[in-house]
Formats: sequence, structure tokens, C-alpha cells
Amino acid sequence: MSNKPVLTDDAQKDLLRRCWYSHDARWFMSVAEEFGLEAANRLNRRVCRSLGEVEMRRFAAAFDIARPTTVQGLVEVMDQAMRFFAPAPLTTFDLWVIDWHSYGTWIKHCFIHDGVTKAGIASSYICAAFDRLQGWHDALDLPLAEDPPALPCAKTLGQECLRVTTIRLGGRPGLHSSRRGRDAPANPTQVCD
Repeated sequence: MSNKPVLTDDAQKDLLRRCWYSHDARWFMSVAEEFGLEAANRLNRRVCRSLGEVEMRRFAAAFDIARPTTVQGLVEVMDQAMRFFAPAPLTTFDLWVIDWHSYGTWIKHCFIHDGVTKAGIASSYICAAFDRLQGWHDALDLPLAEDPPALPCAKTLGQECLRVTTIRLGGRPGLHSSRRGRDAPANPTQVCD
């Protein structure tokens, strides 16, 4: 072909992301068809955590990101990674520091919610997005105080997808701030879990 189409870098990234997420959705549905939704949800959470660990290790290495030593630093890394792996319009979100060992996440628009709704399984789907983020914590050696609970999609229940995440830092000092994100809800302790 002498007239090969040329894609911009952004168009290439978008194509690769969409192909990957289509693969992920088809893997989930194949497991659900073969073994049932309960098994698909359980395995999806496990795979998403493992994927998150691998992708954060690669992301940190590619961008020469050192392990964050404060919650503010962690929030900055998480923000960069979210914008890289699931940028708008796929996902819109806000992250903010709550105190020296916790931060808030508000997922305003979620491509996963869109996909499970379109597939007709939203009422049975257990969200694995926060398991993926737990994998990011694993890669950064900043473990969570508790594993994310197995919850249905908050948006499917008519709720805001809002979580407070606490990091197990072993008592080390970090950043103390109550700064809310740009559009963060006034009461970040009202969470969907």
C-alpha cells in the first residue's frame, strides 16, 4: 500500500487502549458464559489487581518515577497514571489528599460502568477498578490498610463512585492536608463502600 494511513500518537494510543479494553471485556464475558458471573467477578478482581501491579511498575520505570514518600506524591502519581491509562473521555475523576495516610477518589464518568451497562450485566457486576488501583499500590510498595471490598458498581446503584483509600505506612510521617480536589464533594467521608 503506497497510501498507508497515518495516525497521530494520540490516535494510536486511543486505538491500543480501546483494543485492550475490548479484549478485557470479551475475556470477562467468556469466563461468565463458561463458569458464571460469580467466578468471572472473582477472577476479574484478581486479574485487575495483578494487571495494576504490572502496569504501574512499567509506568514508573518508563517515566522514571520514584516511590512516593507522601500521600501528596502518591496522589500525583495516581493522577498521572489514571490520565495515561484511562484518559477522558473514558474516565473522568478527581483525586485529593485527605490526611497523611489517606486520599479520596471520585470517579465521575467510568467506561467500565458504560460497558457493563451496555452488556446488560451491570446489576451483577462487581467493580474491579479499585482492585486495579490496589495493584498500583502494590507496585509502589504502599500497601492499603484494607483490601477493597467486593461491591457492585456504585453508579448502577444510583450512587456516586466515591472512595476513601487509606495506606498502611507503618506510622511514618507524610503529608497532612485536608485540601479537596477541584470538584470534590463537600463531605468526602460519604463513600460508596
